[in-house]
Amino acid sequence: MKLLVLCVLAMMVTVAMSRRWHFVAHRHVSRQFEVALKVQIMAGFDKKLANWLARHGRNLSPIQKKTLYFVNRRYMQTHWQMYMQFIVKEINKLGRAPNVNDYSRVGAEIGRRIPLEVTYSFLVRRNLIPRWRQYMGNLLAKRVENIPIR
Repeated sequence: MKLLVLCVLAMMVTVAMSRRWHFVAHRHVSRQFEVALKVQIMAGFDKKLANWLARHGRNLSPIQKKTLYFVNRRYMQTHWQMYMQFIVKEINKLGRAPNVNDYSRVGAEIGRRIPLEVTYSFLVRRNLIPRWRQYMGNLLAKRVENIPIR
């Protein structure tokens, strides 16, 4: 039930952020650019979570903390196509052929801009952190570069 509520919350945020009611066409970038984006986005998300846990995570068990790291990864997976819209706009502003550093910069900006602290507080206050499941461990065991997004 908690995972269902988490998924519904993620979908509501997706719709609210997209400001559109139609399907967002999938966009793909080459593997090296995708890796640069994932690494920077997850670095930003994990940094925010670490800071949030240092301030508010005293009452959470280690499993709940691990589950919040899973929430970060799932959030990135869920919103990847919306990030791609932003990424394409930013890369088109360059007016030249992009390189890995450009994608790293845009990924870092996404990781910095998304206010995930609100999500953590919401999940903890409402006791909506899902129970630990094996698929969560499987996703967390993967390197950031290998997290599936399709």
